[in-house]
Amino acid sequence: MTDDRQVEKELVKSRSRLDELTRELTGAELQQRGPDDYWAPCPFHTEDTPSFHVRPRLGMFKCFGCGESGDVFSFVQKLRGIGFREALEFLAERAGVTLGSLSPEERRRQVERKRTREGLDAASAILARALTSSATPALRYMQERGFEREVLERFDIGFVPGDLIQQLGRGGLRPAEIEGMGFTRAFVGRVSFGIRDPQGGLVGFGARTLEPEGKPKYVNTRDTAAFNKSRLLYGLDKAARRMSRSRRAIVMEGYTDVMMAHQCGLEDAVATMGTSLTIDHVKLLRERATNVVFVFDGDKAGLGAAERAVRQCLQQGLECRVLVLPDGADPCDWLVRHRGDGFEELLERSARSSVAFLAERMLALRDARQPGVREQTAAEVLETTATIVDPIRRAGLIADVARACGVDRNLLGRGAGRELSVSSMHSDRRPQRPAHTPSAGLRAQFVAVAGLATELDPTAAAAASEEIELLIRDGVLVHEGALRLAELGRALGPAPVDPSEWIAAVAEHAAELRPWLERVLLPPPTAAPLPAFHEAVSYLRGSADRAREQQARRDALSRPDIAHDSAALAALDASLRARSEAAAGTDHSSTATPGAP
Repeated sequence: MTDDRQVEKELVKSRSRLDELTRELTGAELQQRGPDDYWAPCPFHTEDTPSFHVRPRLGMFKCFGCGESGDVFSFVQKLRGIGFREALEFLAERAGVTLGSLSPEERRRQVERKRTREGLDAASAILARALTSSATPALRYMQERGFEREVLERFDIGFVPGDLIQQLGRGGLRPAEIEGMGFTRAFVGRVSFGIRDPQGGLVGFGARTLEPEGKPKYVNTRDTAAFNKSRLLYGLDKAARRMSRSRRAIVMEGYTDVMMAHQCGLEDAVATMGTSLTIDHVKLLRERATNVVFVFDGDKAGLGAAERAVRQCLQQGLECRVLVLPDGADPCDWLVRHRGDGFEELLERSARSSVAFLAERMLALRDARQPGVREQTAAEVLETTATIVDPIRRAGLIADVARACGVDRNLLGRGAGRELSVSSMHSDRRPQRPAHTPSAGLRAQFVAVAGLATELDPTAAAAASEEIELLIRDGVLVHEGALRLAELGRALGPAPVDPSEWIAAVAEHAAELRPWLERVLLPPPTAAPLPAFHEAVSYLRGSADRAREQQARRDALSRPDIAHDSAALAALDASLRARSEAAAGTDHSSTATPGAP
């Protein structure tokens, strides 16, 4: 970092009190316990007792619950899920600091964005005033849909009057600036939705017709320097805080879906604003969530959009789930009737994994009674997961596909590695390593670690725990996933570990290991039997012993032990005698003199 940039950074930091920033961005009430000692509930994890410690004079924070810590920049980065440069620009604008280290082009864009934001803020105020006018049906429409006044204000809901452009001009905006905001004639007479970027800045608007048969149903502002809906997720600015704690993203299609989800307490909901999921959308999700759920309309169009979204996620290596609402219901209307608790129950009961959803969609369009159709469908679905090469994650995917298609899991698993290796030859996104089906050694490692939970007798469980430690110490248990499971087992306390607690901990801290643990602890009735704990340990010990014996034989071949080889000793003795006699100038066949070497 240059001296100028360092000066800018320190200036921005000095003008950004962390206690004020915490109140502003999280809405938390800070408890002051000293001159430079503030406490609040942590915005990065769920807790009942405040453990989030803020030191404004030092400009530092530390959570004694989850361990998160840093300064004002890292606080904004973690809370908003953005990079350092974005956090610096956000705090600089908030503090009134002009970043002089920007290039001329960056400065030009910054000035343009600032003027556009000012114009959009002015437009938002005009639209909000128009919404409360007794002459507009927009407010009545939103209230009939079940929206509360607080939610309408929070999501910048308004009504587009016929003289919007004239009002903006009377407010001091030049025609070129109004043009740059992206409004079109199609906006007039519609209910409007403010669209904000992940940092909370207003960047554009969407609008819905109030006419039952009006076309098009929705319009958006044109693409501008600030607005491109293929790179934005509606509601992300409001969902970012909850997502940072839950690591979950509920992805919907429309504005009202997200608004009603937040009103019902599902504050990790965002929307694609009616456009297909893009690579930029996937990037935004992957940076913030490990648990992605798509909840689109249950009609034909919604299911098609869900399928396209799932394929896009799998192409980018992001796993997800799909929740299809009963009877083709619209998410907004369904939530009005069932609220957030009903949604969570339905999600737990009915959400489908990405590959199971794809398999069921494909089978619905085929005659599954024909020979080979189910097997072919399973193979095609697995091809869409080519970018996911971790063997543990693939094991879970294979299990889901097998159940959805009704095919043998083991046969499908043996074929999956071959299909992946062939398809990856034609892919621009090549896997870092070839996928393969789990070996007997890998299965044995996971079964051995699972002995911490399956050996329920305390004495046997203690012996199992000691055996696991020995396997790790001796370099027998080496798979990264198995080692992480062992760590989680230790963290849950003395053996035996409760299986349900262990699965819950894995789901929270290492979700990709959950399929393996469930496979071992909760095998389905149709699954092939796995070895018992003592059999797995015996197998691992035997494999290690065989490996050491093979290494010993290789060492013997590369470094022969002639001290115990009489033939080799005789040959060496004869060679030394010959060389000694040649050096002394004697006949090789003569009898050696006493004392000769």
